[in-house]
Amino acid sequence: MCKDLRKVTFTLGSYEFLPDLSPKEMKDMEELSKVRSGYFHRWVDDVDSSKDIPYIRTMALVEDNADGSIHMIEFQNLKFLEE
Repeated sequence: MCKDLRKVTFTLGSYEFLPDLSPKEMKDMEELSKVRSGYFHRWVDDVDSSKDIPYIRTMALVEDNADGSIHMIEFQNLKFLEE
């Protein structure tokens, strides 16, 4: 990990209230929406070409501070921290 990377907090997804979730589904939803800390690497394009017209969205490439894993995060689930 490089010291020059910007610190961020992020979630892997957004919490979505769904009635009648099983305990496993509830645990998965909590894990998805858990706030994590990490380091921003760069912006990348994610292309979904499963439809007739490709859908392109810009994602953040983020390194998880806890285990060093790399995730592609949607911009609304990312917050840059001031230094």
